Amino acid sequence: MIWNCQVPAKPFPDGFLWGIATAAYQIEGYPLADGACPSIWHEFSHRRGKIIGNDNGDLACDHYHRYAEDIRILRELGVKAYRFSIAWPRVFPEPHRLNPKGLDFYKRILDLLLEAGIEPFVTIFHWDEPLWLERQGGFSRRDAVDHFAEYGQALFRELGNRVKKWISLNEPLGFAAQGYVLGNYAPGKRWDLHAMICSFHHLLLGHSRLAEALHGMGTGGTIGIAEAQILTRPADPDRTKDRQAARMMDALLNRFAFEGLFHGRYPQELVDRLHRFFPKGYEEDLPRIKGSLDFVGINYYERESYRHSALMPYVHAKQVPTLGARRSAMWEIYPEGIRYFLRRLKEEYGNLPCYVTENGFPLPEAPGQDPLADDERIEYLKEHIAMVGQAVAEKVDCRGYFLWSLFDNFEWDLGYRMRFGIIRVDFKILVRQWKKSAFWYQALIRTNGQAPD
Repeated sequence: MIWNCQVPAKPFPDGFLWGIATAAYQIEGYPLADGACPSIWHEFSHRRGKIIGNDNGDLACDHYHRYAEDIRILRELGVKAYRFSIAWPRVFPEPHRLNPKGLDFYKRILDLLLEAGIEPFVTIFHWDEPLWLERQGGFSRRDAVDHFAEYGQALFRELGNRVKKWISLNEPLGFAAQGYVLGNYAPGKRWDLHAMICSFHHLLLGHSRLAEALHGMGTGGTIGIAEAQILTRPADPDRTKDRQAARMMDALLNRFAFEGLFHGRYPQELVDRLHRFFPKGYEEDLPRIKGSLDFVGINYYERESYRHSALMPYVHAKQVPTLGARRSAMWEIYPEGIRYFLRRLKEEYGNLPCYVTENGFPLPEAPGQDPLADDERIEYLKEHIAMVGQAVAEKVDCRGYFLWSLFDNFEWDLGYRMRFGIIRVDFKILVRQWKKSAFWYQALIRTNGQAPD
């Protein structure tokens, strides 16, 4: 659905948070430093052939040693908030053993952020699960919820005087589906639907445990999740089965998490088709999961078209190219989708405070082209931020926007080829350079969303 609406002259209220986002394994490097244990991504990226170019996160942007320089860049950009994640394997390298050196790294980062007047939004789990936990069965087993709760409570206790905004999970469905069904993400398993559904459910249950713990500690902190939303459309809108396929994929990709978190149920069409893969007694957990969000984060990048396919198990839907659509190097570009999902939060889920926690543009470098001239990225950001402005004008309680990403970084299975950063990183010498989009975003922040030409 597309709504016609003019962006008001000043769509963003005073206090709107302009931020930027990163994730630990993608930028930090030195994943085994100071007593850390391997994560599933450390192990997966060292399997030959799993990552383009056989890249890994051993060095990445070396944020582990250059964090002070990087926070100076944040200060110069003028961002009001910084979303970053904590590497669980640095904090708990073994079951039940807290590693003070791992925590101290994040304390130093937080102190510099607060000194710079930048509000930290801390993601507790952004996919780098400790390898020791996966070897016990990972989140496919209910025991993982207890380990996650122990980890999160340690962060609240140790960092709660510095952090007031917590994001428990980044894209729990993506973690579960790509790690256990598609196999292109760690831990690299394929077509284990039971592990996927159980992991997803246990992650949401883990979030609810952390919400209960945080609220019981009286630190004044709030907690939400960041979940990806992908606009799904029928390949042929006039074909009933294509419309059904698009609705099924909307239920799986978008409503699966939010129906549980907001309404205490999972989409019935998913339960009907996938019920045998759900953990036994999952229904008893749903009242605990319901209402456990203080705010919600939307990660938005793309739209996808689906055609009915009897050959696709369970969902009977196959993704196909959208004829005539604009595309980035990875996805279809459809700015109206970000507004659609923000409005859905208002109209279907009660207009809880929300943030756009990720939105960005992949732009691989090409020989002969200026790597700092990223006008395509600027155009993408302009269009999407305008749609956020429309949603704000329509009374969606959206309180901030986090651009993905600060740096070119380790882009999971795509290695270092796909660049999302507004700051270029030369991965040979680790020099940081401002791209055109960085200066553009700096100016936009200064004017509270009035994008410069």
